[in-house]
Amino acid sequence: MSSATEQRPTEHLRFRPLSPACVADVIGLFELIRQSPGAEFFHPHPLDEAEARRLCTLAGKDYYCLAFLGNEPVGYGMLRGWDAGFAEPSLGVALAPGYIGCGLGKALTLHLHEVATSRGATSIRLKVYTRNQAARSLYLKLGYVFAPLTEGEELGRLRLTPALRVGILTNGLVHWSGGLDFLCGLVASLLAAPAAAQAELVILLPTLPPKRWTKAYFKEIEGRLKQWLRRRPGATPPGLDSVRERLLAFGPRVKIQEIRSDAAAHAEACELLGLDVVFPSMRPEDFGPNCGVVGYLYDFQHRHLPELFSPIERVRRDRRFRSLLTGVPAVIVNARSVARDVATFVPEATAKVFTLPFTPATRPQWLQAQVGTMARYGLTGPYFIICNQFWEHKDHRTAVRAFERIAAAHPEVQLVCTGSTADSRAPNYFPSLQAEIRRLGLDERILILGLIPKRDQIELLKGAVALVQPTRFEGGPGGGAAYDAIGLDVPVIASDIPVNLEIDCGRVTFFTAGDAAALATQMELALQNKATRRDDQALLIETENRTRHCGEAIWQALQAARRDGR
Repeated sequence: MSSATEQRPTEHLRFRPLSPACVADVIGLFELIRQSPGAEFFHPHPLDEAEARRLCTLAGKDYYCLAFLGNEPVGYGMLRGWDAGFAEPSLGVALAPGYIGCGLGKALTLHLHEVATSRGATSIRLKVYTRNQAARSLYLKLGYVFAPLTEGEELGRLRLTPALRVGILTNGLVHWSGGLDFLCGLVASLLAAPAAAQAELVILLPTLPPKRWTKAYFKEIEGRLKQWLRRRPGATPPGLDSVRERLLAFGPRVKIQEIRSDAAAHAEACELLGLDVVFPSMRPEDFGPNCGVVGYLYDFQHRHLPELFSPIERVRRDRRFRSLLTGVPAVIVNARSVARDVATFVPEATAKVFTLPFTPATRPQWLQAQVGTMARYGLTGPYFIICNQFWEHKDHRTAVRAFERIAAAHPEVQLVCTGSTADSRAPNYFPSLQAEIRRLGLDERILILGLIPKRDQIELLKGAVALVQPTRFEGGPGGGAAYDAIGLDVPVIASDIPVNLEIDCGRVTFFTAGDAAALATQMELALQNKATRRDDQALLIETENRTRHCGEAIWQALQAARRDGR
């Protein structure tokens, strides 16, 4: 080390992000680095004038900087990967000759750690040549853990923050099949996110009786009375054993903590388990002073279809949504249309809204044939399928009237409907639909199967000409059935409501919502199209990529809530 260098302690080092004003400094430093003994170890990009000018004009998320001693640029650092969609940035450091081995490399690396942490990264990575012993020794001292990458190269990773302890809430989701599917999709996505690899996930499952005289206690009594009196018929909820089975299938990375069902039990569990953040909360409940909260807002159906709700229900929903959007730091939604509704209907919202990407998925076991399913349900020829609850806004009526046109021209074609036939808000809807089916003479051509096992539904979906989704409203693109169909590469014919138009993949065609003739036209085209399903491996790779992308979006919301909670 030169005497000049010894007189320049690292505490005088300052850092400056690249900008057009420092082009000359970058060009000069790149020239020096090319002459450095360590140049053979640093080649993430060309070290020439053209690249210097390009880097100084970038405006993305990646970070590039110079390290200065006085007015002299002595080091170059970078964090990149964010612009490519990765949550974990890659670090690179290079010093001018004469400044290697005097602590400046460590100072520049620590600066990059601070920048990565401030931008929400929980870990960082770098590549190092095994023969570059000086750099490898430095990174080992800083805590990097190395694994073989290629011959002569290793991948080093450093955790910047302690592992996040995430509580996964199940209230309001495990009591209906679509909610359980949605919850399992969230967990699968989080497990697929590289940034969440070290997170500790705990599912809070309220299976134990609530404390006496609490709100949950009286609500449980109310639910039992309604069931006994049969005043509000509804779909049979998934059994507790089947819920446990679905959740246990995630393996050892996900722990299940069974708790009481009252609100206080969640706060107690968060404190006992040391949870940093919980999600998805549909109410701004108290989870303790040290626990951040990510809310979940499903949709504003009561604003778009007010006729389906009583005035009291509409007021209660507005109050609850306003309380959530002003009471938690982050909220996830399933569609951009819901995010727009937040701005329209709750302009005073303070929560940061994270829109989850459209994430159709398939499970490997779904791709295996389940022999005999179609015969068991009496299916003998080509058929369309609707996988919706028989709720009024799902608009089975338009599908029935469209099928009337198809049935006349194609006597071998059937229409299969799965889902609960109970609509507590419109109890006369299903009987009136049955009456119309009989009047049209289609009662032997339209098979209403009701609630059937999920695996059977998937097998029927795989064999369908297309999934028909005539819905007038959804909180996510296409509803849950479209997620399954597109994940399996089954064609989808969907109503053209705004949320459905957010579907960005798969074999999807749209028809004017409520227009039976337009739907019949698309069904006719689907019968003529004999396209085969894509390769199973391609479907699984696409599922993996989309699930990972969704997990990263959830992770960003968790980080935003955690910082607020801490």
